[in-house]
Amino acid sequence: MSTQGHTLVLRGDAAPPLECGARLPEITVAYQTYGQLNAARSNAILICHALTGDQFCTAANPQTGRDGWWWRLIGPGLPVDTRRHFVICSNILAGCAGTTGPRDANPAADRPWGLDFPVITIADMVNVQAALLDALGISTLFAVIGPSMGGMQA
Repeated sequence: MSTQGHTLVLRGDAAPPLECGARLPEITVAYQTYGQLNAARSNAILICHALTGDQFCTAANPQTGRDGWWWRLIGPGLPVDTRRHFVICSNILAGCAGTTGPRDANPAADRPWGLDFPVITIADMVNVQAALLDALGISTLFAVIGPSMGGMQA
């Protein structure tokens, strides 16, 4: 199965404002893709992870070595068939697996954000995922699925 790990940096207007009124100067989004996007760009499925999850929904996590958290659901011949669909799974805003969050440097203070990181909502997470999809040139999704907090995002 084709697995690709990526990061995208959203800057300026590409970084969506947060519901609390703050705006991060840039947002790095870590994400994985599985399968191939078709020519019509119509076979993309967005997988949204739970609070304790990450973007490694089916491939082994390179930091922990553990199988992806939905390895029995996503892959060739499985319910989310990567022979037919292009799967995208991003680490959520404020997640701890590569997407901008409290442990990252606050450019205004030259130290990690820590407790100064703005309060975020599920809608903020979804807006960052929408910005990622825009950057990838995907305007329509075949499906959006996720467990627990991922279900709230979906």
